[in-house]
This record gives sequence, structure tokens and C-alpha cells, in this order.
Amino acid sequence: MPDGRDPSERSPSDGALLGSWSATRWQYTSRERPERVIDVVIDLRGTVTLSLTAGTYILAWDVVGRGSQSIGGTYAANGHELEFAQPGADVKERVGFRLGADELSLRGAESAWDFEGNGHEEPADFVAVFVRL
Repeated sequence: MPDGRDPSERSPSDGALLGSWSATRWQYTSRERPERVIDVVIDLRGTVTLSLTAGTYILAWDVVGRGSQSIGGTYAANGHELEFAQPGADVKERVGFRLGADELSLRGAESAWDFEGNGHEEPADFVAVFVRL
């Protein structure tokens, strides 16, 4: 039942974030050289899914020629920010989020990507857009 609030103002306890999401965009932009942009979904033909249940998450991806992987742990929402933590990790990853009717977008400035494929990740801004499955 609608409660009169904008979907982006709802908390995870409302169930608005819960469910399975598929990325239509998973993009990194180099902070050192902003002309360097890579989208895992479009450029690398990858798939990325995010599953959110009450307080836990699983992020899974499959990238052509690079294989499949998944990670999981706990998450919490604080205002317009999601905080993800993996078991045993000291660092929590924080990303901003916006929630629409059937779309979830994430944005982070503390990410990195190996733009040259040489094993050296460089600082990058991150943007992802998901649709509800």
C-alpha cells in the first residue's frame, strides 16, 4: 500500500530495496584521466546482479573472457547511502543510492578499475543502474 513518500525516501525496512536487481549500467570513470570510461555491462558484455534481503546482499557478475564471481555480506541504509560489509573485512564500502519505482542507481567515488589490463587499478568514480527482476 502506498504511504505517500517518494520511493527514494523509503528505508530498506519498507521492503523497497529488497529483491533481485539486474544492472543495465556498471560504469567506471578514471579520476586521473576522465576520458577513460568502461562500462562492464555494455563494453565488456557482462552481467551483474544484486540480491538484497533483510540486511544481507549478494553481488554476482559474469564478464565475457574474465569469468564469474560473487561476493556477499551485510548492508545497511543510512539516508541516501548504502554501506556494504564483507565478513572479515575491516573496510566498509559506502555508495550513494537513489530508488525509483523499479530502478535502483548507485554512485561511489571511492572505487578503482584496471583500465589498462596490467594489474594496476587506478582511482575511479563508479555508477550503476539496476532494474528490478
